[in-house]
Amino acid sequence: MSSETEPSAYRLDRGASLDALRNAPLLELGRRAFDRKRALCGDRVTYVRNRHVNPTNLCVYACAFCDFAAKRGDDHAYSLTDDEILAGLADPSIREAHIVGGLWPKWGFDRSTALVRRIRAARPDLHIKAFTAVEVAYFARMEQTDAESVLREMIDAGVDMMPGGGAEVLSARVHRALYPDKIGPDEWIEIHEKAHCLGLPSNATLLFGHIETDEEIVDHLLRLRELEDRAPGFQSFIPLAYLPGTTRLAPRPPGAPRCLRIVALARLVLDNVPHVKAYTPTLGVETAAAALTFGADDLDGTLGHERIMQYAGTAAPAAMSARLMDRMIRQAGQTPVERDGVFDPVANASPALAAT
Repeated sequence: MSSETEPSAYRLDRGASLDALRNAPLLELGRRAFDRKRALCGDRVTYVRNRHVNPTNLCVYACAFCDFAAKRGDDHAYSLTDDEILAGLADPSIREAHIVGGLWPKWGFDRSTALVRRIRAARPDLHIKAFTAVEVAYFARMEQTDAESVLREMIDAGVDMMPGGGAEVLSARVHRALYPDKIGPDEWIEIHEKAHCLGLPSNATLLFGHIETDEEIVDHLLRLRELEDRAPGFQSFIPLAYLPGTTRLAPRPPGAPRCLRIVALARLVLDNVPHVKAYTPTLGVETAAAALTFGADDLDGTLGHERIMQYAGTAAPAAMSARLMDRMIRQAGQTPVERDGVFDPVANASPALAAT
């Protein structure tokens, strides 16, 4: 059976997905995923000129896997001003803003949506991806309202898309063990379903390499696939390798073979999600480059100054250049394509090799 017919003629069930994760020869699994990627988008691999905006790392929660969050008085605590954020988005070559921060009363819903409105007024061309399901739930609780009302106000303010963060692993066991104060699997799914039904697309993530089991990884992917069947709206899936930092839930990050296996499995299981990202801040540059031959079709982007994984000790740079991404894609034998926030090619893109 050819991989091109898998979504309609053959869909991996739980048993087959587990078997692939545990037992499939890695290169064979990668070949199948790469064939599927090529059936979806040919030899294209995309990237975007974007900037990650993390307004503050002050956070009322203390998730066991997180090195980013801080409490008042911590040496690494910070909070940006609106003007600092706007200045970072002034470069007209930036096409997407990715806004995710800590949960902190001084960065509540009114201030957060006011920031989006300022960005939209200053950069009407910018694709704004903002506020995870965790932030939506926090805003709803602080405002004593419901998630749907928060989502509607986000859309009205100018949000184009939701990030996929906060999913971690869609497992009640992992939720109880690592982040019991934060929303769990059912509420994360519910908020993304509401967003999709309102016409607000989103991404989805998986944090792997800590205490999760193979069964929980597969169940996570299947829940995402079921949601996409029921309420389409996922634009991409981003596997996030856990970085131990100071939290030390695992002695070391997952190795390249494990990362590539999960990228490939995701491309095969998530037959209804258009894109799979190779995200350099967690995978690392070398493994992300290899993932382009294991089913990934997007490198995310230039990042600007990514902070979350920097605090966790990633060896990847806080910013990527278009030149480097172009080279990575070409060395993988594929064609680099600069895109916008909705994965459409940029018609007037400057040649990447001439960019920084």
